[in-house]
Amino acid sequence: MILTVVGCAGSVPGPEAACSCYLLEHDGFRLLLDAGTGALGPLQRFADPCAIDAVVISHRHRDHCSDLVPLAYLRDRRGATARLPVIAPAGTGAHVAAPPGYGRILDWQAPPAGPSGLGPLTIETAPVRHSVPAQAVRVTAGSASLTYSGDSGECAELLELARGTDVLLCEAAAAVETPGSAAAHLTPAQAARLAREAGAAHLVLTHLRPWADPMAALREARASYRGPVTLATPGLRLIA
Repeated sequence: MILTVVGCAGSVPGPEAACSCYLLEHDGFRLLLDAGTGALGPLQRFADPCAIDAVVISHRHRDHCSDLVPLAYLRDRRGATARLPVIAPAGTGAHVAAPPGYGRILDWQAPPAGPSGLGPLTIETAPVRHSVPAQAVRVTAGSASLTYSGDSGECAELLELARGTDVLLCEAAAAVETPGSAAAHLTPAQAARLAREAGAAHLVLTHLRPWADPMAALREARASYRGPVTLATPGLRLIA
């Protein structure tokens, strides 16, 4: 299973990064985790948007879902016939400003109640602590697994979902220089503690705001977690 970071900026795009969007590929299947502001452009460097097989949206904030609209438009204009499954918390679709008729393009689906097959992958979601309904997702391919936090404060549900994961792709928007709400986001130290307590093999910090100091975030995380810590950057590719 290959992870490609399409966009990793938190809240707003940065000068070199779109907002949250991550491409997972396995056995020819392409899954997007989030489609935040500005993500469709760089996505086209890594995959044909008409070849995306499914999308998981963590929550309805624009930096995680706004580029579903241009993605749907592009697929429609290029004649894609298959509806695109979009797995998201209940009510998310009502907050995506898609024009009338986009229901024939986007197939909104509720999160599965337990581990569920999605092409060659297995996905499992858990509700997490944020200012709006939000979910984290664990994706498994064979013996490999990746857990994506979405946006979340500290919560037991995220810890349980991440136990034993190979890659923990974890937000750290409440960075050193830009403290956020403890109820809605994680600091780098909290992300590191989560990785340590969950027994994650590799921590990837993401969703830093453009004005945050990424090196300070990296130092903060490494002080709490002795495993490998990587900063998400556009174009980063990892094998889970």
